[in-house]
Amino acid sequence: MTSSKAPTKVLAAASAAAVLSLTACSGGTTGYDFTEPVTEPTQSIGFRIPDELLELSDGYAENRVYESITVTAVESEDPSQCAVEYQFEYVEGGLDRLVEYYERLNSESDRDDTVEQRMAGRLVDEDLDSIEFGEDYRSAVVPVTCAVSPNDAENTAHVAFSHIVEDESITFASAEIAVMQSNELFVHESEVNDGWQLDSNGNWIQAE
Repeated sequence: MTSSKAPTKVLAAASAAAVLSLTACSGGTTGYDFTEPVTEPTQSIGFRIPDELLELSDGYAENRVYESITVTAVESEDPSQCAVEYQFEYVEGGLDRLVEYYERLNSESDRDDTVEQRMAGRLVDEDLDSIEFGEDYRSAVVPVTCAVSPNDAENTAHVAFSHIVEDESITFASAEIAVMQSNELFVHESEVNDGWQLDSNGNWIQAE
């Protein structure tokens, strides 16, 4: 069951002038909760849905899959390409719920896709033959085309927070990440669905 409400988009890439003035990556993992843009280059970004939004969106909170998704720039086997590693932290029962969903989907479908192939599409938006999954779908290394600039909308890695509702996997929030060959990451664009958006005071509201 998809929502008819338009997603709210948050443009999060730094301006070209600001990017040129930044010369060093921040240490550790930069947190991103769909409220404030990442304004400095970083090698690792930890995505999560803010607690305030979880409290307001009961339907998502009760059926969500992830606690957090961390994306880190890593060295690519192909020096002309880039690569990222995903780390998935699942809520209690979230991974089982997702795997069971795709197992059920396979049993009801005439397609030859395996559960692992479907999981690759959901978790990292890529074909299975191009990625390397870790144990229990808790990590994945994914090759990506290097971005031309932090504002490159064509060459990005994808992050999506999903929940299972009425036998359907639905994306609640997502983000596109530009990956530079220097291993710098920039959140190019993000969006929260179901009409949720921040007002001018930083409060989450649900628009019609």
